[in-house]
Amino acid sequence: MADVYSRQRTGFAGSFASDLAAMTIAGSTTPLGVVQNVQINFSQQVARIYDVSNGGAASASAGGFVPVFYVGGRTQGNASVARVLGPQSGALCAFYAELGNVCSPQDLTFTFSGGCGQAGQGATPTQVLDFSNAVGNAVANTVKYTVQAATMVGLTVGVGAQDMIVNENIALMFANLSCDEVA
Repeated sequence: MADVYSRQRTGFAGSFASDLAAMTIAGSTTPLGVVQNVQINFSQQVARIYDVSNGGAASASAGGFVPVFYVGGRTQGNASVARVLGPQSGALCAFYAELGNVCSPQDLTFTFSGGCGQAGQGATPTQVLDFSNAVGNAVANTVKYTVQAATMVGLTVGVGAQDMIVNENIALMFANLSCDEVA
């Protein structure tokens, strides 16, 4: 059978559903409400420096290249949580109080899972190709990102005339980020 577009053939590599994603606050029982979006940004300052003493000439000891050095600086983290104010938003003030106290920063754990649940549920799955660059073969994989010492630095609340949905966006800063894969 000839391919319609005469392109490189593709093979089914697997599928996953977003139904398993969850976000929790480590050690907290404060409800999160209707969370619509979560973003985490963790960056480090890196300066690039060159040696001006070589006159810009490529040295033989450096393989004919002008040497460049990276100098690692401080790290910083920011995150945002976008929510919709609705029926499950009863503890907004408690959430603000917990995360807004700069003298008592909180650890937040964002847990994300991808997969299709347990093997054997539903219809018989299509055969999945074995790719040499794939890591693991679990039906579902879970990763936890923990932002350490998070505190709220901004709160925005808005509503649009078209849909009258009240949206809230919380801006956070944090000191460190760790990542753990859950078996």
